[in-house]
Amino acid sequence: MTEEMQTHGTLSATSRHNSSMQDFTDLTYTTSPQHKDSTDACIKGDSSDLEKMQTQITTCSPYTANPTLRNMVNEIVAGSDINVHAVDAVGNTIIRDIIGKSVLSYKLTRKYTAKALGNSLAV
Repeated sequence: MTEEMQTHGTLSATSRHNSSMQDFTDLTYTTSPQHKDSTDACIKGDSSDLEKMQTQITTCSPYTANPTLRNMVNEIVAGSDINVHAVDAVGNTIIRDIIGKSVLSYKLTRKYTAKALGNSLAV
């Protein structure tokens, strides 16, 4: 649980406990420096990553008029058996099939799957 998620009462109790333990053991703990991502190396790395992303999006634009499904990174075009774009329709078919049946007796079959590039995902 992060400090942001804890209540104020818990934070003050935790802080007092932490201080007491440090006093008792004669040890002092400090947190690591904040904003590590503002170092020169991180800024250069971020700039390099942004250039790579811009080049990739320019050479393989996800916003083309071409309606075929394809991987944005390696441009692999999806075969006719890929139906991940119709995942809502697959889910609605499952719901229609379940209506009126016992939950315990219903069995999900392979025909109700959305197949993505590289794997199948059961809905």
